[in-house]
Amino acid sequence: MQQAIALGVIGFVVGKISATLFMAPIFPKYVLLEPLDSIFGFFAVVFICILSSIIAIRAALKIDPAEAIG
Repeated sequence: MQQAIALGVIGFVVGKISATLFMAPIFPKYVLLEPLDSIFGFFAVVFICILSSIIAIRAALKIDPAEAIG
């Protein structure tokens, strides 16, 4: 779960920086993103990472170890 959150945070930061620095001058229309929108987006990314990690862990725990090894 810790790795999923770390990768989600890294992805959010890279996406935010690239959208602000590289895509904003190229994009034909002006899109206003307030700081509160970025904060909500960050927490949405962290929540989705936690939720997906929990779902994956639960699915992995349901499999019999002998069956997984083959």
